[in-house]
Amino acid sequence: MSTFQVQLNNSAQGYLDLNPATAIPYSGGVYSDLGSEIVPSIQRTIFVAGPNNVYRQLKDGQIFTDCNYWKRFAYPQVSLDQAFIVILNDDGSIYSDNPSENTYPKVYSLTVSNGSVFADNLVDIFGDTGSYSSFVQITNQGMTAVNVKINGNSGAIFELNGGDTQIFSNNDLAVSMLEFSNNVSGGSSSNVQVIVSVRSICRS
Repeated sequence: MSTFQVQLNNSAQGYLDLNPATAIPYSGGVYSDLGSEIVPSIQRTIFVAGPNNVYRQLKDGQIFTDCNYWKRFAYPQVSLDQAFIVILNDDGSIYSDNPSENTYPKVYSLTVSNGSVFADNLVDIFGDTGSYSSFVQITNQGMTAVNVKINGNSGAIFELNGGDTQIFSNNDLAVSMLEFSNNVSGGSSSNVQVIVSVRSICRS
């Protein structure tokens, strides 16, 4: 998920609310300043159609988290005078109006130290992306076997030998998290690489 902020005005769009308390007093027959702009606006909200055809109310200055559908309203995807969204944090995912195209890869690399337990080596796919994986590839690049726990389930643990790769193909299994332990007596650390494919989930 990415983080966005609503900005209903910017340097290319004139002004919203003016604060009369900051106006320069009338002097010599000239009104030289009508007041400084209130940022964020205390008056302005808009309704915008979201990716699931649900209208979302956005208030100036509001910060929200959602899929990258909202990047299409941010500069430079649109011209500055038309932009009303600022991207605060981009998770690198894509958004397409074709749902089948809304998948993107994420890669994890971790060192599973000898003697470490599951809680020490967590790959939190759902926590990081807000979605379950549709494809998982786990490669043990070391020489020592590691145990792999799927979705925090103590009944779903398997051993992955050094140099081996385990693949869960699309629709085989929805994976939300993986944990690794390495309790081989006299063993060494193992480097593990996890490649997952996740689908962008939109909240509106």
